[in-house]
Amino acid sequence: MVERTKTYFVSDVHLGSAFCDSMRLEKDFVDFLDGISSDARALYLLGDIFDFWYEYRYVIPRGHTRTLGKLAELCDSGVEVCFFPGNHDVWAYGYFEKEIGMKVLSQPYVMEAAGCRFCLGHGDGLGKTDAGFRFIRWMFHNRFLQRLFSAVHPRWAFALGYAWAAHSKKMKMAPDNAAFSFKGEDEPVFRFADDFGRNWAAVHGGGIDYYIFGHLHTPARTRIPSGGELIILGDWSHGGEYAVYDGCSLSLVRRYF
Repeated sequence: MVERTKTYFVSDVHLGSAFCDSMRLEKDFVDFLDGISSDARALYLLGDIFDFWYEYRYVIPRGHTRTLGKLAELCDSGVEVCFFPGNHDVWAYGYFEKEIGMKVLSQPYVMEAAGCRFCLGHGDGLGKTDAGFRFIRWMFHNRFLQRLFSAVHPRWAFALGYAWAAHSKKMKMAPDNAAFSFKGEDEPVFRFADDFGRNWAAVHGGGIDYYIFGHLHTPARTRIPSGGELIILGDWSHGGEYAVYDGCSLSLVRRYF
Protein backbone atom coordinates (compact mmCIF):
# COMPACT_ATOMS: atom_id res chain seq x y z
CA MET A 1 0.00 0.00 0.00
CA VAL A 2 1.27 3.47 -0.93
CA GLU A 3 1.92 5.67 2.08
CA ARG A 4 -0.29 8.76 2.21
CA THR A 5 2.23 11.60 2.31
CA LYS A 6 1.03 14.16 -0.23
CA THR A 7 -1.00 17.31 0.32
CA TYR A 8 -3.04 18.66 -2.60
CA PHE A 9 -4.38 22.15 -3.25
CA VAL A 10 -7.09 23.00 -5.79
CA SER A 11 -9.05 26.17 -6.53
CA ASP A 12 -11.61 27.54 -9.01
CA VAL A 13 -12.97 24.37 -10.58
CA HIS A 14 -16.31 26.14 -11.11
CA LEU A 15 -18.40 23.01 -11.46
CA GLY A 16 -21.61 23.82 -13.31
CA SER A 17 -20.11 26.71 -15.26
CA ALA A 18 -22.03 27.74 -18.38
CA PHE A 19 -18.79 28.56 -20.22
CA CYS A 20 -17.52 25.02 -20.70
CA ASP A 21 -18.69 21.43 -21.05
CA SER A 22 -19.85 21.08 -17.45
CA MET A 23 -20.25 17.29 -17.65
CA ARG A 24 -16.73 16.90 -19.00
CA LEU A 25 -15.40 19.28 -16.36
CA GLU A 26 -16.94 17.25 -13.55
CA LYS A 27 -15.68 13.99 -15.03
CA ASP A 28 -12.13 15.32 -15.16
CA PHE A 29 -12.34 16.66 -11.62
CA VAL A 30 -13.69 13.34 -10.34
CA ASP A 31 -10.87 11.56 -12.21
CA PHE A 32 -8.42 13.85 -10.40
CA LEU A 33 -9.99 13.05 -7.03
CA ASP A 34 -9.88 9.36 -7.83
CA GLY A 35 -6.24 9.62 -8.89
CA ILE A 36 -5.09 11.16 -5.60
CA SER A 37 -7.05 8.76 -3.41
CA SER A 38 -4.13 6.38 -2.91
CA ASP A 39 -1.45 8.85 -1.79
CA ALA A 40 -3.28 11.93 -0.47
CA ARG A 41 -2.84 12.80 3.17
CA ALA A 42 -4.93 15.94 2.80
CA LEU A 43 -6.83 17.88 0.14
CA TYR A 44 -7.45 21.61 0.43
CA LEU A 45 -10.23 22.99 -1.76
CA LEU A 46 -9.49 26.70 -1.94
CA GLY A 47 -12.85 28.08 -2.98
CA ASP A 48 -15.06 28.39 -6.07
CA ILE A 49 -15.11 24.64 -6.50
CA PHE A 50 -18.73 25.20 -7.52
CA ASP A 51 -19.84 27.93 -9.91
CA PHE A 52 -22.75 28.54 -7.56
CA TRP A 53 -23.63 26.89 -4.26
CA TYR A 54 -26.39 27.90 -1.89
CA GLU A 55 -27.88 25.70 0.83
CA TYR A 56 -31.39 25.93 2.15
CA ARG A 57 -32.24 23.95 5.26
CA TYR A 58 -33.68 21.09 3.18
CA VAL A 59 -32.45 21.94 -0.32
CA ILE A 60 -29.01 21.99 -1.94
CA PRO A 61 -28.11 22.79 -5.57
CA ARG A 62 -28.92 20.16 -8.18
CA GLY A 63 -25.98 18.34 -9.76
CA HIS A 64 -22.40 17.58 -8.67
CA THR A 65 -23.49 14.13 -7.47
CA ARG A 66 -20.34 12.34 -8.57
CA THR A 67 -18.11 15.03 -7.07
CA LEU A 68 -19.87 15.00 -3.72
CA GLY A 69 -19.81 11.21 -3.64
CA LYS A 70 -16.08 11.08 -4.39
CA LEU A 71 -15.32 13.72 -1.76
CA ALA A 72 -17.31 11.71 0.79
CA GLU A 73 -15.37 8.61 -0.23
CA LEU A 74 -12.06 10.41 0.33
CA CYS A 75 -13.20 11.58 3.76
CA ASP A 76 -14.37 8.09 4.69
CA SER A 77 -11.00 6.64 3.66
CA GLY A 78 -9.13 8.92 6.07
CA VAL A 79 -8.09 11.78 3.79
CA GLU A 80 -8.45 15.15 5.47
CA VAL A 81 -10.56 17.22 3.06
CA CYS A 82 -10.85 20.94 3.84
CA PHE A 83 -13.02 23.46 2.04
CA PHE A 84 -12.62 27.23 1.90
CA PRO A 85 -15.68 29.20 0.76
CA GLY A 86 -14.98 31.28 -2.34
CA ASN A 87 -17.02 34.16 -3.67
CA HIS A 88 -19.14 31.71 -5.73
CA ASP A 89 -19.74 29.08 -3.03
CA VAL A 90 -19.68 31.07 0.20
CA TRP A 91 -23.21 30.00 1.15
CA ALA A 92 -22.41 26.66 2.82
CA TYR A 93 -24.26 26.13 6.09
CA GLY A 94 -23.38 22.65 7.29
CA TYR A 95 -24.00 20.20 4.46
CA PHE A 96 -20.31 19.74 3.67
CA GLU A 97 -19.45 18.95 7.28
CA LYS A 98 -22.46 16.83 8.21
CA GLU A 99 -23.07 14.90 4.98
CA ILE A 100 -19.64 14.78 3.31
CA GLY A 101 -17.25 14.93 6.27
CA MET A 102 -15.22 17.89 5.04
CA LYS A 103 -13.90 20.65 7.27
CA VAL A 104 -14.96 24.18 6.32
CA LEU A 105 -12.22 26.70 7.07
CA SER A 106 -11.91 30.49 6.96
CA GLN A 107 -9.11 32.42 5.32
CA PRO A 108 -6.35 33.15 6.05
CA TYR A 109 -5.64 29.74 7.50
CA VAL A 110 -2.16 28.63 8.53
CA MET A 111 -1.25 24.95 8.67
CA GLU A 112 1.90 22.86 8.69
CA ALA A 113 2.81 19.75 6.72
CA ALA A 114 6.13 17.91 7.14
CA GLY A 115 7.75 20.96 8.73
CA CYS A 116 6.56 23.36 6.01
CA ARG A 117 4.18 26.21 6.86
CA PHE A 118 1.34 27.21 4.52
CA CYS A 119 -1.07 30.15 4.50
CA LEU A 120 -4.22 29.26 2.60
CA GLY A 121 -7.50 30.73 1.40
CA HIS A 122 -9.48 31.64 -1.67
CA GLY A 123 -7.79 35.04 -1.81
CA ASP A 124 -10.79 37.32 -2.32
CA GLY A 125 -10.87 40.20 0.12
CA LEU A 126 -7.29 39.72 1.32
CA GLY A 127 -5.38 42.97 1.20
CA LYS A 128 -6.86 46.34 0.27
CA THR A 129 -9.26 45.78 -2.63
CA ASP A 130 -11.45 48.36 -4.36
CA ALA A 131 -14.52 49.70 -2.58
CA GLY A 132 -17.01 48.13 -5.01
CA PHE A 133 -15.65 44.63 -4.48
CA ARG A 134 -15.54 45.12 -0.70
CA PHE A 135 -19.21 46.14 -0.71
CA ILE A 136 -20.29 43.13 -2.77
CA ARG A 137 -18.27 40.81 -0.55
CA TRP A 138 -19.88 42.36 2.53
CA MET A 139 -23.30 41.72 1.03
CA PHE A 140 -22.48 38.07 0.30
CA HIS A 141 -21.24 37.49 3.86
CA ASN A 142 -23.96 39.45 5.68
CA ARG A 143 -26.12 37.02 7.66
CA PHE A 144 -29.23 39.20 7.51
CA LEU A 145 -29.07 39.44 3.72
CA GLN A 146 -28.44 35.70 3.53
CA ARG A 147 -31.62 35.08 5.51
CA LEU A 148 -33.55 37.35 3.17
CA PHE A 149 -32.22 35.45 0.16
CA SER A 150 -33.21 32.17 1.81
CA ALA A 151 -36.81 33.41 1.77
CA VAL A 152 -36.74 33.35 -2.04
CA HIS A 153 -38.04 30.11 -3.58
CA PRO A 154 -35.11 27.90 -4.72
CA ARG A 155 -36.43 27.88 -8.29
CA TRP A 156 -35.87 31.62 -8.56
CA ALA A 157 -32.90 31.84 -6.21
CA PHE A 158 -30.84 29.29 -8.13
CA ALA A 159 -31.77 30.89 -11.46
CA LEU A 160 -30.58 34.24 -10.11
CA GLY A 161 -27.45 32.68 -8.61
CA TYR A 162 -26.39 30.93 -11.80
CA ALA A 163 -27.12 34.05 -13.85
CA TRP A 164 -24.89 36.08 -11.53
CA ALA A 165 -22.17 33.39 -11.71
CA ALA A 166 -22.28 33.43 -15.52
CA HIS A 167 -22.03 37.23 -15.57
CA SER A 168 -19.08 37.14 -13.16
CA LYS A 169 -17.31 34.53 -15.28
CA LYS A 170 -17.94 36.53 -18.46
CA MET A 171 -16.40 39.60 -16.85
CA LYS A 172 -13.31 37.65 -15.84
CA MET A 173 -12.95 36.26 -19.37
CA ALA A 174 -13.13 39.70 -20.99
CA PRO A 175 -9.74 40.42 -22.62
CA ASP A 176 -9.77 44.08 -21.54
CA ASN A 177 -10.55 43.33 -17.90
CA ALA A 178 -7.36 43.82 -15.90
CA ALA A 179 -9.10 43.43 -12.54
CA PHE A 180 -8.57 39.66 -12.60
CA SER A 181 -5.01 39.55 -13.90
CA PHE A 182 -2.08 39.14 -11.53
CA LYS A 183 -0.46 42.55 -11.02
CA GLY A 184 2.66 41.39 -9.20
CA GLU A 185 3.69 43.58 -6.29
CA ASP A 186 0.63 45.77 -6.87
CA GLU A 187 -1.73 42.86 -6.28
CA PRO A 188 -3.64 43.21 -2.97
CA VAL A 189 -3.03 39.57 -2.07
CA PHE A 190 0.72 40.05 -2.68
CA ARG A 191 0.81 42.97 -0.24
CA PHE A 192 -1.32 40.99 2.19
CA ALA A 193 1.11 38.06 2.09
CA ASP A 194 4.11 40.32 2.62
CA ASP A 195 2.54 42.00 5.67
CA PHE A 196 1.14 38.75 7.03
CA GLY A 197 4.52 37.04 6.84
CA ARG A 198 6.27 39.80 8.76
CA ASN A 199 3.59 39.87 11.46
CA TRP A 200 3.51 36.09 11.76
CA ALA A 201 7.30 35.88 12.12
CA ALA A 202 7.32 38.62 14.76
CA VAL A 203 4.74 36.78 16.86
CA HIS A 204 5.61 33.14 16.22
CA GLY A 205 9.32 33.29 15.49
CA GLY A 206 9.10 31.75 12.04
CA GLY A 207 7.80 32.77 8.65
CA ILE A 208 5.44 31.32 6.05
CA ASP A 209 6.91 29.05 3.39
CA TYR A 210 4.02 29.10 0.93
CA TYR A 211 0.93 31.24 0.38
CA ILE A 212 -1.58 29.47 -1.87
CA PHE A 213 -4.71 31.19 -3.17
CA GLY A 214 -6.99 31.23 -6.20
CA HIS A 215 -9.71 33.69 -7.27
CA LEU A 216 -7.75 35.57 -9.95
CA HIS A 217 -7.87 32.70 -12.47
CA THR A 218 -4.37 33.73 -13.53
CA PRO A 219 -1.62 31.26 -12.53
CA ALA A 220 1.33 32.90 -10.82
CA ARG A 221 4.27 31.96 -8.65
CA THR A 222 6.52 34.59 -7.12
CA ARG A 223 8.72 35.28 -4.12
CA ILE A 224 7.49 37.45 -1.25
CA PRO A 225 9.87 40.08 0.22
CA SER A 226 9.18 38.96 3.79
CA GLY A 227 9.95 35.36 2.82
CA GLY A 228 8.24 32.43 1.16
CA GLU A 229 6.44 32.06 -2.15
CA LEU A 230 3.02 33.19 -3.33
CA ILE A 231 1.17 30.76 -5.60
CA ILE A 232 -2.01 31.71 -7.46
CA LEU A 233 -3.77 28.66 -8.89
CA GLY A 234 -5.49 28.85 -12.27
CA ASP A 235 -9.09 27.90 -12.99
CA TRP A 236 -10.12 24.51 -14.33
CA SER A 237 -12.31 25.71 -17.17
CA HIS A 238 -9.08 26.82 -18.87
CA GLY A 239 -6.99 23.73 -18.41
CA GLY A 240 -6.94 22.86 -14.75
CA GLU A 241 -4.15 23.29 -12.26
CA TYR A 242 -3.34 22.05 -8.81
CA ALA A 243 -0.43 22.15 -6.37
CA VAL A 244 0.99 19.15 -4.56
CA TYR A 245 3.41 19.04 -1.64
CA ASP A 246 5.19 15.72 -1.23
CA GLY A 247 6.88 16.47 2.09
CA CYS A 248 9.99 17.89 0.41
CA SER A 249 8.93 20.31 -2.32
CA LEU A 250 5.84 21.98 -3.79
CA SER A 251 5.01 21.31 -7.44
CA LEU A 252 2.42 22.83 -9.77
CA VAL A 253 0.67 20.47 -12.13
CA ARG A 254 -1.39 21.69 -15.05
CA ARG A 255 -4.03 19.56 -16.72
CA TYR A 256 -5.29 20.37 -20.19
CA PHE A 257 -8.57 18.91 -21.38
